[in-house]
Amino acid sequence: MSIASMQKVMIAAHRSQAGQLISALQDAGIVQILDAERAMVSKEWPELEMEIKRPREMEELVGRLDKAVVFLKQYIKDKNGRSVFQPLIEIDKKTYTDIVLGSSALILLENTEQTQSAIEKLNSRAEAIHSEVQKLSVWKDLQTPVEQLGQLNSTVCLAGILPKQHFNAAVEAVSQIGAAVQVVGGTVTIQPCLVFGMKESAQEIQKILRSFEFEAVGFEWLKGTAAENLSQRQNDLAQIDTKLKEAFKAAGQLAGEKLKLEILADHYQNVLVRKQTQATAPATETTLFLESWVRRKDYPKLVKILESFDGADVVLIGPAEGEEVPVEIENASMIRPFESVTRLYGMPIPSSIDPTVFLAPFFALFFGLCMTDAGYGVVMIIILTWILKKLQGDKKALWMLIICSFTTIASGVIMGSWFADTIQRLLPQTEGSIGATLNQWRVRLMLFDPMEKPLIFVGISLALGYIQIIFGLFISFINLLMRKEYATAVFDKLTWLIYLNCILVFALAKGGLLPPAAATFAGVLALIQAGLIFWFTDRSGSMAGRIGNGVFAVFSTVFYLGDILSYVRLMALGLVGAGLGMAINILTRLLMDIPYVGFVIGMLFFVVGHLVNIGLSMLSAFVHSLRLQFVEFFPKFFVAGGAEFKPLRNDYRHIMVVDHNQSSKEQ
Repeated sequence: MSIASMQKVMIAAHRSQAGQLISALQDAGIVQILDAERAMVSKEWPELEMEIKRPREMEELVGRLDKAVVFLKQYIKDKNGRSVFQPLIEIDKKTYTDIVLGSSALILLENTEQTQSAIEKLNSRAEAIHSEVQKLSVWKDLQTPVEQLGQLNSTVCLAGILPKQHFNAAVEAVSQIGAAVQVVGGTVTIQPCLVFGMKESAQEIQKILRSFEFEAVGFEWLKGTAAENLSQRQNDLAQIDTKLKEAFKAAGQLAGEKLKLEILADHYQNVLVRKQTQATAPATETTLFLESWVRRKDYPKLVKILESFDGADVVLIGPAEGEEVPVEIENASMIRPFESVTRLYGMPIPSSIDPTVFLAPFFALFFGLCMTDAGYGVVMIIILTWILKKLQGDKKALWMLIICSFTTIASGVIMGSWFADTIQRLLPQTEGSIGATLNQWRVRLMLFDPMEKPLIFVGISLALGYIQIIFGLFISFINLLMRKEYATAVFDKLTWLIYLNCILVFALAKGGLLPPAAATFAGVLALIQAGLIFWFTDRSGSMAGRIGNGVFAVFSTVFYLGDILSYVRLMALGLVGAGLGMAINILTRLLMDIPYVGFVIGMLFFVVGHLVNIGLSMLSAFVHSLRLQFVEFFPKFFVAGGAEFKPLRNDYRHIMVVDHNQSSKEQ
C-alpha cells in the first residue's frame, strides 16, 4: 500500500557477454534500463559512445513477420481456441524453443510472402483488365478493327466520347468544316463516336470538339475489333480467377500454420527490443554500461543473475540531482484491483503517496450506491466471474468490479431493491405465497425506501462526500508532517480541517442537533481559523499579494461546499436506475396480461430490459465514481505526474509461453 522503494544501479558488462546479459535481464523483467540520452553516465563521461548501428535486419524481419501474420489472418478458418477474452494461444516452452531454433517457420514465411505477392500481382492485373473492359464496353458495337482507324491516307479519324447533351451541337459544328460523325452505340449520358475529317482540318476539328467536352480515346495498344478484345479480356479474367482460387487455397493451407509465424514474430520482437537496448546504451570499446532502476526488493535477484556472468558486475549508485525516479505502486491483494483507477489518473510523483488504499473503499461504496440493487449485484457477480475465468492478461479491473458487485448487493438490501420492485409488483402477494414471504424478508432487511424517503439518500450522499473530502485533507496533513513541511501542514491543511469541521458543528447546533453552546464555541474557533487562513495562505508574498490571496482562500469555502454537493450524484444515479427498473417491471406486467403468449413475451422483455439497465447503470456508476475520485478527492492530497517504472521484459502479442516444468506462465 505504498510507492515501491527504487534503487539505481550501474551494470557494467564486457561486450562479449552484453547480449546474453540483456537477454537474462529481459527474462527476469525487473530492471528498467536507461538509454544514453537519459543515462547520467553519458553526461558525466561525454567521451562514451553509443553503438549507433541500428538492427535493421532484425527490424525488417519483424516487419515481414507482422505483415505475413496479418495476411494469413484473413484466410484462417479455425480460431484455435482464440476468443475476445482469450486472444493469446498457450504454447509450452519446448514447442516454443523448437520453432524458434528450427527452420520451418522461416520457410513458411518465405512461402507466405510468395503467395501474398502472387495474389497481389493477380489482383493488380485483374483490376487493370477490369479498367480496360470498362473502357472497351462502350465500343463493343464498333465493327472496324481499331488499328485501321489510324491507317487512313488523306483523312483523319478521331475516336472519342461526347456528353449526350452536347452531341447534336458538336455534330453541327464539325459538319460546317466538312467533318462527318459516325455514332457507335451509346448510353443515356454519353455518346461514343468516330469523327472523320481531312488531315489539314484535324487541329480545327479537335479544337471544336474540345469545346464540347470531347474525351478522346486511343486504341494504339489494341488490335482487332473492340468485341474481340473484350472477349480476350474476359478470357484473361477467367484465367486470373482460376489462379486466384489456387492462390487462395494455398493461402488457406498456409494459414493453418500461422501459429508458427506468430511465435516467431513475438520472439524476434523481443530480440529486437534487446538489440535496440544494447544499441542505445553508453559504452566503450570493450564495456557496455547499463544504468538502470530496480525495485529495492528485487536487487538480490539482480545480483543473482549477474553471478552467472564473469564479465559483468553491478554497483549501487544514487540518482543525480533533479533526476526523475520511476514510480511503481504496491498494494495488498484486496486493494490491488483498484490500482486500475490510480493508473488511469496517473502515477504519483515520488514525493507524493499512493492513493489506491484510500480510494478503494470509497470507490466500491460509491459504485454500490449508484447501482443500488441487490439483484443487479448478483447478476454482475455471475457474469463477471464467468468472464474472469475466460479472460487472459491483467484482471485487476474485473476483480474491482466484482468487489463493487458486493457493495451493490449491500446497497440494494439496505434500500429494499431487488430488480427494482420485482418482488412487490410481479410476484403474487397473497398470504402464504412466495411473493409475500420474500417481501417480508425484503422489508425486514431494508433500512429505508429511497423512493419514499429520498432525503435520507441525499443525506447519506452528502455525509460520504464530507467524510471523503475531510479524509483527503487529513491524508495530506499527515504526509506533509512526514516530509517535515510543518508550516504547510499547519496553515494549508490543519487550519482547513478545523475550519470546515467548525462550520459543520455550527450548522448542526443551529439546526438543533447539538447543544447551543457548541454553536458559540465552533463559531469563535471557525473565525480564528478563517483569520489564519487569510493571513498565512501566502507566506512569502508582498502585503498586497497576501491580502489578495487570503481573501480568495477564505472565499474558497464555497468551493468546498460545491465539492460536497457534487456527491448528490450518488443519490441521483441510484434513483434513476431504480426508476428505470420500475418502468421495465410495469411494462413487463402489461405484456404478461396478453393472452397465451404474454408470459413468454413479458419474461423476455424483463430479462432484456434489466440487462440493458444493468449495463447502463454500471457505466454511469463507474464514470461518476471515477469522477468523484479524480475531481473531488485526489486534488486534496495527491500529486500525479510520476514516470511509471517500465522494466525490460518479454512482451507477447500472439502467444503465451507456458513452462510446465516450473508450472508458471510467462506472458
